[in-house]
Amino acid sequence: MSEHPNVNPVREIYDAIAKGELDYIRDSLLADEVSFHVPGRGPLAGTYKGKEEVLGYLAKLANHTGNSLRYDPDTFLADDGHVAALLRIRGDRDGKELDERGVHAFHVTDGKITERWSFPYDTHVIDEFFA
Repeated sequence: MSEHPNVNPVREIYDAIAKGELDYIRDSLLADEVSFHVPGRGPLAGTYKGKEEVLGYLAKLANHTGNSLRYDPDTFLADDGHVAALLRIRGDRDGKELDERGVHAFHVTDGKITERWSFPYDTHVIDEFFA
């Protein structure tokens, strides 16, 4: 069985984040009216609207982790409007190691990411890591 085409931009954003390719993310993967929803009470929690805010958030992730943050998807579930990625999230920051699991749910329209919701297994672990 072949992979649903909506998985492509999701798979690509994880690869581009790992490579620090923010221009590629902006120009090829995000819709103009994109939103990212980040849960928790930590310094990066909140809703980021528009390409510039989303790219600013991704840049903060890279800066806080020395670009060590990696999203390793285990499974993708997709249909004509959404993609869910079951993933492992790893990174290093100031002597702390992150090794967490979670789900990212994406809305994809015309091959572009229009929205992303993050659901870490333990929000407190993420908040502590970025505190």
